[in-house]
Order: sequence, then C-alpha cells, then structure tokens
Amino acid sequence: MKTLKNILNVAMSNIVGFGTSFIVGFILPGILTVAQYGSYRQYTLYLSFTYLFHLGFADGIYIKYGGKELNDLDQNVIRDEHNFANFFQFIMFIGMFLISLITKDPVLILFSIVTFFSNVTTYQSNFLQAVGQFNTFTIASMFRSISYILLLLAGIFIFKSEDYIFYIILNVISYILMYLYYEYIFVGKLGFNPSFTVKDKLTIFRVGFLILLANMSLTFVGNIGSWIANWGFPIEQFAQYSFQNSVLNVIILIVNAVALVFYNLISKTDNPKVANVIKQLTLLLGIFGGLAFFVFKWIIEFFLPAYTPSIEMLSITFVSIPYIMISKIVISNLYKAKRSEKKYIRDSILYALAAFVFVYVVFLLTQSLSGIAWATTLCYFLWYMYVSRREFTHLKGDTSEWMLIISHVLVFYLTANFLNIYIGFIVYAIYLLAILGLKRVELQGIFQQILKMEE
Repeated sequence: MKTLKNILNVAMSNIVGFGTSFIVGFILPGILTVAQYGSYRQYTLYLSFTYLFHLGFADGIYIKYGGKELNDLDQNVIRDEHNFANFFQFIMFIGMFLISLITKDPVLILFSIVTFFSNVTTYQSNFLQAVGQFNTFTIASMFRSISYILLLLAGIFIFKSEDYIFYIILNVISYILMYLYYEYIFVGKLGFNPSFTVKDKLTIFRVGFLILLANMSLTFVGNIGSWIANWGFPIEQFAQYSFQNSVLNVIILIVNAVALVFYNLISKTDNPKVANVIKQLTLLLGIFGGLAFFVFKWIIEFFLPAYTPSIEMLSITFVSIPYIMISKIVISNLYKAKRSEKKYIRDSILYALAAFVFVYVVFLLTQSLSGIAWATTLCYFLWYMYVSRREFTHLKGDTSEWMLIISHVLVFYLTANFLNIYIGFIVYAIYLLAILGLKRVELQGIFQQILKMEE
C-alpha cells in the first residue's frame, strides 16, 4: 500500500503540473506568434540539458542513497553534501554567466541563471526521491507548479505580454521560488551550517557522471527530432514539431512521477518478477494513455487551428508512449538500482548514436517532419526490444504481448488519422474495453503482486 500511496502523492503534484504544461502547451501558442513560440521552445530545448552542468553530482546522490531511510543517515554528511552542491553550482554559474554576457544573447543569459537553481533543486529532488521522502518532494513540486501557473496567468491576463522573453523570465523565477522553498525546508529539518569539505565528493561524481552520460544519451534520443527540426526547417515548422512534443510531454510528466516511485521499490529487491510485473502494467498504461490524444486533437482543431499540421506528428509520437514509459520506469531504474553503470553508459551511448544516425538518415531521405517522428518512435521500440532480449531477459514478452503491440499500433494510428475525433475516440475506447476484458485475469494478478511487493 505504501507504493500506491507514494504514486498517489506524486501524481497529485503532477495533476497541478498538468496545469503548467497545459498553459505552456496550449495557451501560450495562442498568444505568441508561431515564430515567437518557436523561439520560446528553443529555450525549453536548451533547458532540457541544464542537468549536464552538475557533472553527475545529483545522479551520484540518487545512487548513493537509493533505498535507504532518512532517519538512518548521518545529518552532518547530508548538510556537507548540500552545501557543496550549492557551492559547486555557483562556480558553474559564474563561468556560464560570463560566457553568456560575451555572446549578448538574452536567452543564453537567462539559461545560465536558471541552470544554477535548476541543478540545486535537482540535487534536492534526487535526494528526497532516493530516501523515499515523496511527500516533501510532492509539496515542493506542487509549489513550483502553482507559482509558475500564477506567474503565467499574470503574464497572460494582467501584463498581456506577447514577448517570448517575458515568459522565459517567468520560467526562471519559478525555479528561483522552488529553490528558496527547498532551502527553507532543508534548513528547517537539518539546520544551517555553511561549512563543507571536498572530501569523498569525487566518488559521488565518479558514479554519478556515468549515470549522467547515460541519462544524457537517453534525453538526447527524446530530443533528436527537435534538434533536427531546429536545424533543418524554418522556425515556423520547428514550432509545429516542438508543439506536438510539448503536448506529448504532458503525458511524460505523469510517467516521470511513476518512475520516481518505482526506483525506490526496484532498488530494494533482486526478484526479477517485480520488474516484469511493473513492465506489464506500464505497457498497458501507455496504451490506455493513447485515449488522451483525441482530447488534445479536439483542443488543437477548435482552439489552436494554426497548429493543426502538428496533429499527424502527434499521432505518430503517441505510438511511442508505452515504450517511453517502459524505458523511463523500468529499464532506466533497473540499470540504476542494480548499479550496472558500465552497461548503462555503454548501451545508452550506443543507443543515442545509432538513434541519431537513423533519424538523421530518415530526415535526409524524407525531408519531412513526419519521417522524423516515425524514426524517433521506432528508436524507442527497438531500445525496448534490445534491452529485453540482451540485458534484462526477464522482461522479454510472449506471443500475447506481440499481438497487443501490433494491434495497438494499427488501431491507434487508424483511429487517430482516418476517423473523425468523436468516432475515433469511441472506436479506440471500445478497443481498450476489449483489452480489459481479454486481460481481466492478468490485470488482477498484476495488481495483487504490486500490493504484495513491500510485504
């Protein structure tokens, strides 16, 4: 029951976070021009790589404390690591800020500022997740989401700004507020002592840097399409591709919440059945998530007609949701929890390189955004196939799973593209009901096993 409670706690923060994603994904495009929204999305594309500048320290903390209890830890060590994280990120900020001033690019200047606050809060978040303090993490995430929503609403309805730089500044402010909240909670629980040492930090960096490289590779795969669209197409077409990507991120937001909870669970057991049960549930949840596409399609067609060209790409990338979920919730956590750092970094980098080459070749051959979307989706699927057959063979699916995968791709793509919104929604819902009926006994077994996992 604790696992389900943690999922619900984190899900609550993501319900609020959905409001932020909704405003950024659906309301901002209606206020900014397509070109301005494309420029804003360029900033968010850079933002997805802020974590590179903690050089693995936050990831090392995640691995070091995964599965441990907060009450069993040395508070002096925790304070020392917290102070070091602040100091180290401040040094990184100074270097980045000076370089950005030379470029005189306001986006890079704001990016250098947000990197400090983003990476310190990443350290805080990783620590809380690792030791199972999901309640504190949830409240902090909700605080940032609510503050960002209020800032966005003020910008839209009070200041009525149509400048993308203004909304980037609001994003930076939301990270500053989250940083201040985390620091307030940390000092309240563990006290204030500004001293720290560099001793033993190299070990954290060493372990974390390997995980950082692996995570970077996986993040890069998720952004390959956006980077190539940014390089190879005008800003207006990039905005179309980036818009559908931001809509997809609304679903991935919830995926990340579930992944955080299951890392703590996977790290505590060596039973391969646990990961397989989570994989089965994840696959089904991803398929059921396809129903959200029809809601998003309705919003786009009726309220954001300028972004109608993005619907086809969205229907393609939505096919990848089950495999994105498996990658983030199961595969990534298995590598981290079992400390297979060398395998993780080797496979992740090779995967990223192969994916980049494949997507780029498809781009050269098709010169289309749809081709990029299909290539990216196929990369996620092939990653799952490789890992489940080479590295973690207990994840390998049977004939019924293959039938489920094939039927999902066909039914979803056809209902999304060849039927109108309402009929497509109904037909896909009937398909989901059929899955529930056919897998009723299997689903009951899955939920029973999840409830027993922590006994």
